Amino acid sequence: MLKNCITCGKQTKEFSEFPCPGCATLLVRCKHCRLISNPYKCKKCGIDGP
Repeated sequence: MLKNCITCGKQTKEFSEFPCPGCATLLVRCKHCRLISNPYKCKKCGIDGP
């Protein structure tokens, strides 16, 4: 299954999915963005993180 990374927007098979700490919306981050700590921003509530 492919999912889009919230940080870079690329489709990937290697991802982590977790609830947003602000609103519990499921966020998807690719392995690469997690490894280099690219920041993310929730599109629903605007909270950001590393």
